[in-house]
Amino acid sequence: MVPVTTMRTAMFRLGVVGLAGGFALGGASTLAVHENVEFPAAVHAGSCEAPGEVVFELPNLVRLPEGVAAEGERAGAPVAQVVHGVPLGTTLDATVPDLFAADHIVAVFNAGADTIVACGPIGAYTYAEGEDLAIGLREQNESNFTGAAFFTNNDAGALDVSLILVSDTVPPPADATPVA
Repeated sequence: MVPVTTMRTAMFRLGVVGLAGGFALGGASTLAVHENVEFPAAVHAGSCEAPGEVVFELPNLVRLPEGVAAEGERAGAPVAQVVHGVPLGTTLDATVPDLFAADHIVAVFNAGADTIVACGPIGAYTYAEGEDLAIGLREQNESNFTGAAFFTNNDAGALDVSLILVSDTVPPPADATPVA
């Protein structure tokens, strides 16, 4: 029998993939803009308007899916959206109540780590003690980046973290055709 937390984690990951797909279909990209850029991210004290010290480091967001070729021909719809996220297996040595203990945010920075491009306060409208958490990341500094962060309890008493970032850039010309 599969443990409930393992099953819940698997279902959660499927949900993340579905959400990433939804973001991908909802946005447009200028022929793979930002494909190989890494975005630093962290949980900070404070607010998006006044971020404080780093409370938890997160790995850089990379182009997803991981391990795909850095170069090559595009396939499928020419307006397909590039998606960035933290590597699979990212964990945070904390609990959701730890994140609620003070004002915290998830901040994603540009590649130079000097400007926040997407940010979201950590909170929830409803929350059952010990449950998982999902938050939205809003565009900051006219970056055109938005996303979502997911914190899922795991069997080790920590949080599995999934973070998705997409760019709402200008679509390619209307006469662009898909590549087979």
